[in-house]
Amino acid sequence: MRASWFLPGLSLCALCLAAQAPIALHAPIQKVRLHPDEAWVTRVGRVQLPGAGTHRLRLEGLPPGLRLEDLQVTAKGPAGSRLGDLALSSDARAVTETPEWKALEAEREGLRERRDGLESASEAAQQELAFLKGLQATYDKELSARLALAAPSATAVLELSRGVQGRLGELLAAERKRRRELEKLAREEARLDAELRKRAGERRNAPSRVLVEFGTPAAGVAEVALAYRTRSARWTPLYEARLSEDRARLELALYASVVQRTGEAWEGVDLEISNARPSRSLAVPAYTEGQEVNWWRGVRGGSGATAMVEVVAADQSMAQNYVSERIAPMAPPPPPPPAAAREATASVLEEASGLAATFRVEGSKDVPSDGEPHRFKVQVRELAPSLSLFATPRLDPTAYLMARFTAPSGLPLFPGAPVLRFAGNQRLGEAPLEIPAAGQPFSLGFGPYKSLRVSFVKVDRRQEEVGTFTKERQWTVRERIELAQDGPEALELEVQDRMLKPASDQVKVSLLPDFSSGWTEARPGVRSWKLKVAPGETRRLELGLAVRAPKEGVVTGLED
Repeated sequence: MRASWFLPGLSLCALCLAAQAPIALHAPIQKVRLHPDEAWVTRVGRVQLPGAGTHRLRLEGLPPGLRLEDLQVTAKGPAGSRLGDLALSSDARAVTETPEWKALEAEREGLRERRDGLESASEAAQQELAFLKGLQATYDKELSARLALAAPSATAVLELSRGVQGRLGELLAAERKRRRELEKLAREEARLDAELRKRAGERRNAPSRVLVEFGTPAAGVAEVALAYRTRSARWTPLYEARLSEDRARLELALYASVVQRTGEAWEGVDLEISNARPSRSLAVPAYTEGQEVNWWRGVRGGSGATAMVEVVAADQSMAQNYVSERIAPMAPPPPPPPAAAREATASVLEEASGLAATFRVEGSKDVPSDGEPHRFKVQVRELAPSLSLFATPRLDPTAYLMARFTAPSGLPLFPGAPVLRFAGNQRLGEAPLEIPAAGQPFSLGFGPYKSLRVSFVKVDRRQEEVGTFTKERQWTVRERIELAQDGPEALELEVQDRMLKPASDQVKVSLLPDFSSGWTEARPGVRSWKLKVAPGETRRLELGLAVRAPKEGVVTGLED
């Protein structure tokens, strides 16, 4: 869009002079809005306009490689002011390196020369060591040959041996000293490289330059805000969950881990954190045509078919259908449906309530351009958790302390983001955040509860043939969960175990009479008991069941 125009009452000469003399605009970085895959940096500058007309405002020293689609410009000025055209170019001249940068480069060059000298001395010492060892081996061989003829002079032998051994000792001592110096030199080089990365913004060769046309009917102050996009900065979510010492309160805080390599130091800026992705495509999927349905005639061979059976544990997604070897190959089945499409991003952040949410970090922040993560607190909520013990003994013979709570209002929750767990000031560990099913509370684990001992025991397992006329196979499996309380107070505990469910009418699963009652199906395929264990008490849950299947065929799901 071309927005340059002439104001009535202004002479052509005045307009030409204004256009020919760009006004330098100093605009420091004031605000940064961070997204999961990019950032928008906003610079704000104010300038005194000398009079009415169309002025060109010049902003220099911007990051190299900017594009017009990466820019957003807004401006305020005297009443009736308007923005005109926007031009973007690269400054061809090389930016003069600062004295600090030059001093760092000189120090780095000196370190390299010291390293070269130490490595050269080390190589020379290694060659001399090899020569002396070879000389010593040759002399020993010649001495052995002379001993067969006559006794050599003892003085000459001792002098040569002392000389060689003394020189070898000097070389080895010098080599150890050089190794220590090289290790110290490596630490100095690492420190210097980190400092150079922080000051990378002082060594740009082709910074971008922006010219903004600004028309005003009168003299006055103009305020211009230029925002530009950079893909060298981003943020990722991180949580801290702190359980108070009395276990009555749970503080859940969201932190933003910010990394930037833009070459610009963000000093004293306002940080905004957003979970929106401006770069994503907003194309709406739509059908363009119908879908055909096809059919293949299957060809079966042989007169009979072997039974196909399986038993599938609800928590085992690996169960497969086994086809009888007596069934001839059929026509190829239609291809499986394609996997659900996923965004090709390093970490997927779910947008809060389906819309973009933006949060401002309190205070002014500094973020150097060093490529290192810097953490800032975004939001914090204090919750009143419901505490209980939880165990899945078949998977892990441990009782865990669980804190359950409803979703905190105003705090965005990103599934998969790491949650650091603390009990008071003690760090317990971390685990990713899981989003529960609709209507279910959130839960966070706070480590093993050591006063409750949990064990899973395989008591018995038998396989036999049963039935009078039609023979079948039957597996009788007896297992047990044992809970022993060593603490001084009664405990409430939830114990879960997977269920065996038949995936075929040919398979029957039944519970034995001694199977522990009182369980509920917490979620499909998961059996749950809620128990109270008194101090010094031992509770047992008996898990006895029988599985029947035809005599022929393959049964899966009983492997554990």
